[in-house]
Amino acid sequence: MKLRVLSSEDVRKTVDMQAAIRVMRSAFSELSAGSAIVPMRGWLASSSGTTLLMPAFLEESAALGAKIVSGFEGNAARGLPTIHGLVVVLEAETGRPRAVIDGTYLTLLRTAAGSGLATELLAPPEASVLTIYGAGAQARAHLEAMRAVRPVRQVRVVSRTRESAERMTAELDGVDGIDVTACEDRAAALRGAELVVTATTSREPVFPSTGLGEGVHINAVGTFARDGRELEGEVVRRARLVVDSREAALAEAGDISIPIEEGLIGREHIDAELGEIVNGVKPPGRAGHDLTLFKSVGNAAQDVAIAAEILRAAERGGLGTTVDI
Repeated sequence: MKLRVLSSEDVRKTVDMQAAIRVMRSAFSELSAGSAIVPMRGWLASSSGTTLLMPAFLEESAALGAKIVSGFEGNAARGLPTIHGLVVVLEAETGRPRAVIDGTYLTLLRTAAGSGLATELLAPPEASVLTIYGAGAQARAHLEAMRAVRPVRQVRVVSRTRESAERMTAELDGVDGIDVTACEDRAAALRGAELVVTATTSREPVFPSTGLGEGVHINAVGTFARDGRELEGEVVRRARLVVDSREAALAEAGDISIPIEEGLIGREHIDAELGEIVNGVKPPGRAGHDLTLFKSVGNAAQDVAIAAEILRAAERGGLGTTVDI
């Protein structure tokens, strides 16, 4: 049996951000329409870290597979990445393994593309000022996604350390059409912002709710633990709250569960799943709210959908290594 193995570099050569956003449109559509089977992710805590198992089957797309991702905080001291991941693609009719794909860049791509789709559906068309909290790989991927769907001209980067924010701005210096600034003042960075991305591992809110103007769209993609949050409860209360999956968001997102526990909102405050907007069940835009907020905890439907598209592109381009197993 032949199995294609795709590295992170192979993945980068297959699917660009615009294509990834189109794939996310289809994945979220299936998820909300009920044609995707996605069990709650399995958690395995070991002595050194946590490993997650995320399987999915998308019936309309005939995409079947699973992602295994681990987070081991002690890896930094070993000179290793904190997070490792692999996605296995199976043939939908037979269950035959078809590919093993590095999950690092795949996860960056699908997460940012999901936010790109949310921004396309919820944010003002003319939004051009973006504030990003976080300066890691996910922050960089989100800048690419925001630029794919909105005319971003000004970018403010806020990070836990001034050095990391300046490093990101230096990397982006000279990119055509954007002015990038590193900001230390978390509140000042919000002034005039029309788009906000939170891509951090913070357990506490990363900016004050008072700094948000009317009409701002927020993509919150960092913390997905019930006991941590990137946003103040007042931000969530003011916003039209859209999620990837109601079930997963209520089970895993502290940005939602903590305001519920505080009595600021109820479970019904989740106005829509992103796929319901794609499918026309719910309207796009603010729908009468001050703000729009897309809270993502990540979903295996995204991983399997993008993995299937990556594999198709790799097969067309002869990418990766084919091994006999």
